[in-house]
Amino acid sequence: MADTKPRDRWDKLQILLDPVGKVLTAIIVVLLGYIGNLALQEDQKRRAYVELLSRREEADGTLRKDMFSKVIEQFLSPDREDLESRILNLELLVNNFHDSIDLGPLLRQVYIQSWTDQKATSAQRRRLRKLAEQIVAREFVALREAGCAADAQLQFDDLEKHLVSPALLKIECAERPGLPAKRFVADVMTNPVATDLRRQTEVDVVLSVRTPKGTTNDQVTERFDFTVSPFDFPMIDNVRLGHGGGRVSIVMTRVDDGGVTLALVYFPDSRTSLKDRPFHDEVLKALDQ
Repeated sequence: MADTKPRDRWDKLQILLDPVGKVLTAIIVVLLGYIGNLALQEDQKRRAYVELLSRREEADGTLRKDMFSKVIEQFLSPDREDLESRILNLELLVNNFHDSIDLGPLLRQVYIQSWTDQKATSAQRRRLRKLAEQIVAREFVALREAGCAADAQLQFDDLEKHLVSPALLKIECAERPGLPAKRFVADVMTNPVATDLRRQTEVDVVLSVRTPKGTTNDQVTERFDFTVSPFDFPMIDNVRLGHGGGRVSIVMTRVDDGGVTLALVYFPDSRTSLKDRPFHDEVLKALDQ
């Protein structure tokens, strides 16, 4: 009869832990399966949600495209429409496409027509100005949240008397994400084309862009010329700055018979309109970050 080696405490412990290990292994397998199933269900939900959003965006894009085609066809039609119909079509375009299409030329054309059309009323002209102010206000608020802004009052009588308002707009913007520190000074003067500011509200602006004191020698780094009218909108009518990027726009946020409110907004490139596409090097730089 073979000798049986007496079991020590380790053998006894192994005998006791063997079924425990099998039970724990089974529990871990079940838990892994359960967790994997939850992850799969969550992934399926995300896929379904993304697909639903894609279909909704596609349907919305198709509807907007059809509506835009119908409205713009009426503007391009050889049959001249009455002023009221053109204003209504402009309101449809503004409420749906102001952030992706430059509607300034159409608004300006219809506004000029309102002064030549004998049937046009002052109420229709005010309606057109309010429509333009509505676009400016929407875009200005969205850009100001991510950037820096300032405004100033310009009186027609003062501008017609002195022909220039030096340093009407002055603002120093601190550095923030996506925007280097800048100092802006804008001189405003009459536009030779706009002989009657109350009828054709248009002014020339010379903008000097400097780096703030303490960062460099406070030299003028850039200079821009603007022709500002009520039908210029900040997301579209802006210029891109060098030396770190960012964009700046000068617009009219209020227009009446006595004067206007000129506003300057400095904002990141990411807040531009849908028609502005980023450069390839910017896309690659963003992917590397």
